[in-house]
Amino acid sequence: MRKYFIAVSILLLLCNFVSGLNTRDSLESVVQNSTGKVKTEALLELAFMTRVNDFPRSHRYASEALLESRRTGNREQEASALYYLGMAYYYNSQIDTAMTFFRRSCVMAEAQNNHKLLGNIYLLMGSANNIYYGDLEKTFDYYNQSIHHFLLAENYRGLGAAYSSLSNIFRVNGSYEKSLEFIHRASSNYRKADYREGEAWIYYLTGLLYNSVGLYDESEDALQRSLDLYREISAENGNMTGVAICLDQLATVSKKKGELSKARQYNHRALELHRQGDSRFGISTSLKYRADIEYRDRNYQYALFCLDSSLSIKKSTNDLMGYASVYELYGLIFAEDGQYRRAIDSLELGMEHARRNDQLRHIMDINGHLSDIYQKLDDFDKAYHFLNEQRKTADSLYSTKVTRNMIQLETLYETEKRKERIHKLEQEKRITELSLAREKQFRYFLIGILALSLIIMVLFVFFYRAKNRAHQALARSKEISDEANAAKDKFFSIIAHDLRSPFNGILGMTGILKDRYDDLDKKEKQKMLAALHDSLHKYYELLNNLLEWSRSQSGRIDFSPENLRFDSALQDVLKLLSNSAAQKNMKIINVAGSPTIHADRNMLHAILRNLISNAVKYSYPGGNIRIGSEKQEDKIIISVSDSGIGIPASRKDRLFHITSTYRINGTSGESGSGLGLIICKEFVEKHGGSIGVESEPGKGSTFYFSLPAGNNALGKDQQ
Repeated sequence: MRKYFIAVSILLLLCNFVSGLNTRDSLESVVQNSTGKVKTEALLELAFMTRVNDFPRSHRYASEALLESRRTGNREQEASALYYLGMAYYYNSQIDTAMTFFRRSCVMAEAQNNHKLLGNIYLLMGSANNIYYGDLEKTFDYYNQSIHHFLLAENYRGLGAAYSSLSNIFRVNGSYEKSLEFIHRASSNYRKADYREGEAWIYYLTGLLYNSVGLYDESEDALQRSLDLYREISAENGNMTGVAICLDQLATVSKKKGELSKARQYNHRALELHRQGDSRFGISTSLKYRADIEYRDRNYQYALFCLDSSLSIKKSTNDLMGYASVYELYGLIFAEDGQYRRAIDSLELGMEHARRNDQLRHIMDINGHLSDIYQKLDDFDKAYHFLNEQRKTADSLYSTKVTRNMIQLETLYETEKRKERIHKLEQEKRITELSLAREKQFRYFLIGILALSLIIMVLFVFFYRAKNRAHQALARSKEISDEANAAKDKFFSIIAHDLRSPFNGILGMTGILKDRYDDLDKKEKQKMLAALHDSLHKYYELLNNLLEWSRSQSGRIDFSPENLRFDSALQDVLKLLSNSAAQKNMKIINVAGSPTIHADRNMLHAILRNLISNAVKYSYPGGNIRIGSEKQEDKIIISVSDSGIGIPASRKDRLFHITSTYRINGTSGESGSGLGLIICKEFVEKHGGSIGVESEPGKGSTFYFSLPAGNNALGKDQQ
């Protein structure tokens, strides 16, 4: 009865706040308007929602839940609050503190026989030992206990998570058959739990396994299926982590297939998502993958820069398991660059970390690299020694320690199957008993259901009519607020990134000129001044766009349309862009003639400047840009066509929206903020016109916009 009352209390409290507020706001309201178990459950849910990227809030919510559970004497919630505190520290990379809270929670959960909580605790303790401490024996022990408690709790989602974690360990250690076996076990349990994200995770693990054994096409297919599922899930919950890790792995597969350009694109998008989600572990991983891509393309300096950044983050997050692969890549880069001593030092350091964490696959690979280097140095004794070590490591990949722990896992798996058979028999017996009782109770049950349905329908209609208008108004207000916030976020993003970036190059070049002016010859000075001029020109162009857009958003921009000759306005813009086109040996062909349009001169300049500048930016050197016009009733359609890289169909809808701009570097590495097309759209619509694009990848793009036709009887001053 008490549980029923609590459930109804939660439902009623939530109903009072179903007026356009999001889940966190609703839970905050429950916290403020309730006490006891209801309040504690809401605090724990908030702690879980904020655990990954907002440590202060997650810690505060879990701490408040702990105090409230102790105040009410609810020992079950107190054990959960300790677990959630540990989880907050775990995701903030404070692993020692996290393990302390996990152990305290574990003691209480054991006393309560809370098998579901114990399964979750041991699962995270296993992950902590694997990732941060590298203790494989203890990791297996924790995972074994996790599976044991999940079986007792019949928690199939938890079982899927534990089996998938074990699959990943076997894959990393080269036990591919065992890895595949545990992927199947995980998949079976995720299906029982009807857990859609688990299905995406299984495809992801399968892609990793195929990648490890060199089946790159199969790996790419599995990862793409995982990516599609994670994108669908992220559209519902806003969590892009699954999308990011799939893009990371697709980058590694493309790299191994020799498709380095494709690999960079995947990697760039993954890194963006990790940064948006403030995932330091993800950022570090993407940077390491990017270093490997650049190493394959012989861009050693940039590869070293990415590796330095990745290692710095790994040290700050205590990612011990990631050290071996980073130092291994350092060694490969130094070896390719002929720096054999540095290569050997790096590989030996990687070997030290790999042995400390029992990473047999890395030990085997590093031995092979050292053998290759010593062979190049004509030290054949050491070359043979490391080759022999590589062979011995390969023979012992499936170690005794793993085998011993696998016996426990096999026992647990058999227990799971036996428990399923018993459970099935019990269900069949119970169904028979229930069917007999149901015949007697069905009539009364049906009457109760009908009465309850009628009451619910009456209440639903009453509340729907009462709140419908308020809900619609709040929804519209939220939509306007979201658009404003998106515009603000875009603006600050450009200021923080794009506006700052040109200064880095300018400061660097001016610093060199200041410190080494007398040491540089005339040709070097001219080259640096030319680069400085280009940076300032890009900076000026970005400032212009930012100023025009901000004035447009604040409503302070003047709008004074007049009758203008199009060719006159166009010539003003071409004077500004002639140098950019000349640098890429491009021709701008004007076949628009001289139609009269009714437009604001400054806005028309901004529209043409952005569209023609983009055409130059995304066209290949030696190409042509064509500017045309066509009259349709009372409108003039202006078009700007190029023969450049084109735009994928899936990206066209993103070009003119502030919340999802499409950005890509030009054919000569030119960067852009994505703001120019937003300005064009706003200025065109200010005139009552519309803007659009026709494009096909590799065949160029045509941007077109419409403006009101003007009066042909122009004054001399307007010509």
